[in-house]
Amino acid sequence: MMLKVLVYAYTQRVYSSRQIAKALRENVNFMWLSGGNRPDFRTINAFRGEKMKGVIEAVFTSVLELLVEEGYVKLENYFVDGSKVEANANRHKVVWAKSRAKYQERLREKVKGLLKEIEAVNEAENEEYGDNDLEELGGGGEIDAEKLEKKIAELNQRLKEKPEDKKLAKAVKVMEKDYLPRQKRYEEQERKLAGRSSYSKTDEDATFFRMKEDRGAEKPLPKPAYNVQTGTEGQFVVGFSLHQRAGDTACLIPHLEGVKANLSSIARRKPDLFPQPEGQSRYLPQNISADAGYGSEENYAYCEEHHLGNYVKYNTFHREQQKQSQTRTHPQGHLPHRELAL
Repeated sequence: MMLKVLVYAYTQRVYSSRQIAKALRENVNFMWLSGGNRPDFRTINAFRGEKMKGVIEAVFTSVLELLVEEGYVKLENYFVDGSKVEANANRHKVVWAKSRAKYQERLREKVKGLLKEIEAVNEAENEEYGDNDLEELGGGGEIDAEKLEKKIAELNQRLKEKPEDKKLAKAVKVMEKDYLPRQKRYEEQERKLAGRSSYSKTDEDATFFRMKEDRGAEKPLPKPAYNVQTGTEGQFVVGFSLHQRAGDTACLIPHLEGVKANLSSIARRKPDLFPQPEGQSRYLPQNISADAGYGSEENYAYCEEHHLGNYVKYNTFHREQQKQSQTRTHPQGHLPHRELAL
């Protein structure tokens, strides 16, 4: 019942749990779907946040199984496209990968400079290490939080032996209270970025994209969003996937792998639904159709490897079509004409 109510609410652009609860009391369509039940907004939130997230994939697979079984979906022609959906996140709280790398490099230079200043006053270590960085910092390699913690521990031990060394005490304090926490923060940001160009501080899974609706803006600002890939057949959604990259090209193979996983789980329960076409992958649609945004050598190789009908335009298709149309236009002064009957 709760799933039916939520799906219907989303189709009516009602997303707030309080608005859904109100509709269950006032709207006859919601009343009919709920069978007269009136869960409050807390119950709706709990179902949506705790239970539905864990079963949404299973529910979708069950619906797909029913569509295949009834013959509505035959897995012949699969049309895939992507849409950028803005995340419910603050547009102004963002971590940019380039800025993070720049600030981290500055911090590393400060740490190296401070350590060189400390070592300059210790003649014994200068004789032992010469002009090289200390081994604890990787012999000139990149400084990370673990190496910095080891160095701070070493300096603290030296400070116990020379408590009157105020310069050393000040340096250790700066490293402990400022440099080390910043280094840990930058490393944590790098882990969350996971190769992306950015992420939102209020929704760390969202990446900042330029949205299609902002193309005409004078200064379009990136927004936190997701790239949702959807595949259909006969106006039914057969597969969907969520991605953190703006371009569609690199999303096709992971998307089709997700479709294959869903269809495989159905085939394990009902193998008769998926007769094996000769020389073709059993758990993928026979033909893949997509626009030029998906054209790449990797995607064509994947389709060939799995013996899929490839109807994916290559990425320069429209540019070539435009050039051909320009060459077909008539030069000025030589326009075609028809003789008018007088």
